[in-house]
Amino acid sequence: MRKQAGRILVLLCLYLPLGCIQAAPLAVTVVLSEHGGPYQEFSDALREKLIKKNIYLDIVDEADEVNPGQGMVVAVGMKAAAAVAGSGARAILNVLVPETGHEKLLRDHPQRAASKAYSAIFLDQPTERQVRLIAAMLPGKRQVGVLFDSFSPDELAELKQRMAMHGLSLHEHKIGADFPLHIALQHILDNSEVLLALPDAAIYNSSTIRNILLASYRSGDPVIGFSPAYVKAGALAAVFTTPAQIAEQTARFIQQYGETRTLPSAQHPQLFEIAVNEQVGRSLGLAVRSAEELVQEISAIAGDAR
Repeated sequence: MRKQAGRILVLLCLYLPLGCIQAAPLAVTVVLSEHGGPYQEFSDALREKLIKKNIYLDIVDEADEVNPGQGMVVAVGMKAAAAVAGSGARAILNVLVPETGHEKLLRDHPQRAASKAYSAIFLDQPTERQVRLIAAMLPGKRQVGVLFDSFSPDELAELKQRMAMHGLSLHEHKIGADFPLHIALQHILDNSEVLLALPDAAIYNSSTIRNILLASYRSGDPVIGFSPAYVKAGALAAVFTTPAQIAEQTARFIQQYGETRTLPSAQHPQLFEIAVNEQVGRSLGLAVRSAEELVQEISAIAGDAR
């Protein structure tokens, strides 16, 4: 009787349509730079997005748990991205990393540069989005100042070109031994109407941000930042992407890899939010528009997904 049942099972398997056979789940290892904060928010949101998608997520915080030949790895943050770049993983997606950091990893691991399964979703906002925020929020101001330390000439040239397209002039100043932060900042504030804060940790960090915001406020120059924390601290506004929004974009990358075994090209965040400090705006005598209105306008103009 058991032999007959076994033969029936084999015959059923042979005659089942291929579409009825459940494919093995795609195994994805998520490597966190650290637990808690935005990394945990990202991993929780990603797990939620991939429920019922036939994808198995293994979330770890140690890169040495990534075995050679591991299918797909999502590295969350620069620490994780640097740790897994040299691993044997067939596919790697770096998220919550700056564009400059991802480019450095490509230089350090040139074998990844030609791979169609090595990609990133940057932490940085696209230049055009930042410029559109300034143009939409401060239409009467034309002189924009930028402090930088590690940004490349090509990045600054692109920023200057984008601003010129919107009738804005860029005044940039590099921090260095001859021009420490307080001197460069004063020079920029004397020659600009708006300070655009770029995600450069050598300039904008916990030990400097208070003095930068205070000096800008005293000079009457609003600051456009890159995180809601800066807006809470005194910047006029910021355009940013939440970890949950990055997770939504990541889920689409993972699903594409599951279908094609390739990843989309590295890209900036598709979704974004805007935070506005209305109190700072009123103190500076500005007509402040709502964050929702600004998001809708910038999305419509740029064709961003919402």
